[in-house]
Amino acid sequence: MNYEPAFKSMSPVSATPAVPVENRKFTLLVVDDEEGPRQSLRMVFRNEFNVHTVESGEKALAYARENVVHIAILDIRMSGSTGIEVLQDLKLIDSRIEVIMLTAYETLETARQALRLGACDYLSKPFDLSTIRSAAARALHLRKISDTLANTSERLQELNQRLSDIALREEMARTTNEIYAGVIHDINNPLTVIAGYVQLLEERLKNVSFLHGSDLDKVRSSLEYISKQVVTCTAIASRYLRFIHNNDTPGRQLAVNQVIADLQSLMKAHPEVRFNRLCVKPLDIDMVPRIDATDLIQILLNLTINAFQSTEQKQTVWVVADNVDRLPESLSHIDPATELVIGRENFKHEGPLISISVLDQGSGVSAETLSRMFEPYFTTKASHGTGLGLAIVSRLIQTHSALLHLKTRRNEGTTVTIFLPRQD
Repeated sequence: MNYEPAFKSMSPVSATPAVPVENRKFTLLVVDDEEGPRQSLRMVFRNEFNVHTVESGEKALAYARENVVHIAILDIRMSGSTGIEVLQDLKLIDSRIEVIMLTAYETLETARQALRLGACDYLSKPFDLSTIRSAAARALHLRKISDTLANTSERLQELNQRLSDIALREEMARTTNEIYAGVIHDINNPLTVIAGYVQLLEERLKNVSFLHGSDLDKVRSSLEYISKQVVTCTAIASRYLRFIHNNDTPGRQLAVNQVIADLQSLMKAHPEVRFNRLCVKPLDIDMVPRIDATDLIQILLNLTINAFQSTEQKQTVWVVADNVDRLPESLSHIDPATELVIGRENFKHEGPLISISVLDQGSGVSAETLSRMFEPYFTTKASHGTGLGLAIVSRLIQTHSALLHLKTRRNEGTTVTIFLPRQD
């Protein structure tokens, strides 16, 4: 068969180092609409590469979609798709394919276009064996670098994923520990109330042989409060188990005034109220907020206990509920030295809303404490504080997409207000 010569000379074959035999695993795709150049290049590289030849751009693209191509040698002028078009499409299939362009009609603009589209070399026909072998060697070297970078990137991504998984497991373990600590912390509140009522019962029954009339009613009332606290302990444990198991089963919702009445009852026997006073102002028109009642009373319990702990002096703590149309405009420009907002990112409720404020007459909060007071385990009460009460409040506020605003003034006290959407 009489092939059109593609090379200037065959004499340099022995003088030009061949591509190593181990590179046969690499695929070289030769694309030319003339059989002579295709067969010439097959013979040159048949011992070094897995050579595949096609006569059109369409067949080249079809082959590249189904097979891994490492290097491609393209003729620029072909019937159908041009070499430039095939180059562009091959790079879309696999950007790592190294492409050598061949042409018998070299122009500066064509060369620029080919290189701009990612060709690694641009050769004019006819060329000698040394030139084509050197071009193939350079292309293979670039492809190996690309593969190494890709493999390294994959390994880095895998390593990063492993590190992320480790970090996630550590975070889950830390969160679970916080949850267990939260169970102990929150159950401690109703257990304290239970202990208080048991003490009252013991004093009332110490010298009584029989119960009747008002004494019997008082004992029954105390037992009812103790029963309520046992139910509260169970609800708290169930809520934290929902956190651990990601159970989104909705809890029980109650009207605000009922929750505030329960809060008053709970705090009656709490040691923090001793020598202090708790006053409440319920809603004028009672409403049901979109929040689990157990979670809401835990928020209010922690905020109220924290309010009573704000000073060692006698004080009055107020819990005030109100119906509001929308969030106050002042929340859009707070003073970070004296104010704090939690839950702004997830709060999407336009209104109407329910606000519940807890106001103390303590000494206020310093800017340093303000920035950390809702962090787990942070406390300024080293002797009897766990540092979990306000962290639990923060978690519950964000869980229910509510919003909390704290405003404090040194020596004037602190007001913490939560905003909740109303039940439709």
